[in-house]
Amino acid sequence: MKIPTTLLLAFACAFYLNFYASIYAALILILVALYALFDLVAWRARIRNAARFALVSLIVMLLVVPPTWLEIQARHTTAPYAHIHDGAIQTEEAIRFLLAGKNPYVEDYTQTPMAQWPGYLGLAPHENIALFYLPYLPFTFLAPLPFYWLFHVITGFFDLRMYHLVLFVAWFLLLFQIKRDWEGKLALVILVTLNPLFVRTFIEGRNDIVVLWWLTLALYFLQRRRIVAATVALGLACVVKATAWFAVPFFLAHLWFNKVYPPRTYLSRVLFPLLVVGLIFVAPFVVWDIRAFVQDALWYQSSAFPIVGWGLSRILLDAGVIPDPRAPFPFTRIQAIVGIPLLVGLLRWQQGCPSLQRMIAATAVCGFVIGYVGRAFADNHIGFMLSLALFAVYLGEESQGGLQPQANQVGIQE
Repeated sequence: MKIPTTLLLAFACAFYLNFYASIYAALILILVALYALFDLVAWRARIRNAARFALVSLIVMLLVVPPTWLEIQARHTTAPYAHIHDGAIQTEEAIRFLLAGKNPYVEDYTQTPMAQWPGYLGLAPHENIALFYLPYLPFTFLAPLPFYWLFHVITGFFDLRMYHLVLFVAWFLLLFQIKRDWEGKLALVILVTLNPLFVRTFIEGRNDIVVLWWLTLALYFLQRRRIVAATVALGLACVVKATAWFAVPFFLAHLWFNKVYPPRTYLSRVLFPLLVVGLIFVAPFVVWDIRAFVQDALWYQSSAFPIVGWGLSRILLDAGVIPDPRAPFPFTRIQAIVGIPLLVGLLRWQQGCPSLQRMIAATAVCGFVIGYVGRAFADNHIGFMLSLALFAVYLGEESQGGLQPQANQVGIQE
């Protein structure tokens, strides 16, 4: 049974009413009531769909864009380390290091606004390990460069969330292209864009929107049989953040199980573009200083990152098994012990019905479980995997057919 989109919108908005001023919450309720009027009362299809699209767009933008912009302005008028997440500050500083000709993976961040971030609770810069490692992959700070220059010209300053807002609006519009029927379109957009674990962390400046944009674009291209374009989009997601890596085996398996390409051309048509995208953005920093890149982007996250979040690491920390948040513990081994059989099982499940729905569902399950038994499993990680799970649920039967072999299909495009 499909849940009416009015109920989905009402419940989604209910999460935010206590976080905004009463008059703002009252405005949101009026818009939800208008949506219900067009959703539940008989109207001509064109009028009904246009009105619901307009109202959902207005509600989503009101709940996300003004609160984010207010935080940007509050930061601009107070201090560069206030009203923002430390990861966003570090990304901005990485951009500045790069523009100054310095390697962001070699430099430390002790003399940047990141060192004064309130979340560190007064920890001295020389004692704060977060200031000595850049845990993000290169495209995280390379992609915002045009926006860095653009917003400096327009506003005179740059906040990483300006770039994120551009991506959010583009992502919002792209989501409407994923489903064909209007009920599915609206349900998907409401649940994914108003996911409370996503919105709150988005306003703080965390970068999950960047990965979601590229993964959604990969799905969009995959639905339209534009395989190389989908592979490139997935590759770009993978050079933003490691959470996108969970999608790679299931993406490759989806194409293999559906026999999109003959085995002899699979390597050149699928694996080669994926590897090329990775090399384009990673290789320069590996050549620049391989040791710094490996330590920052790979080792730090898995072995030295302070324990945070709601996963197994928190249970072990609170139980006294791990003495302090920075103490070493073999989480990588646990992830391998749990993750390898899980990956095999999910791939076998995907093979039984190689649909887009199962591809995304397997990615969400794999990412959630391996993340849960890892060192850090923060709220935004859970929100990211929840977004993928909602994608899988609302793709529904539309994705069950998978792709047809190339020999029987004209629609595959390069």
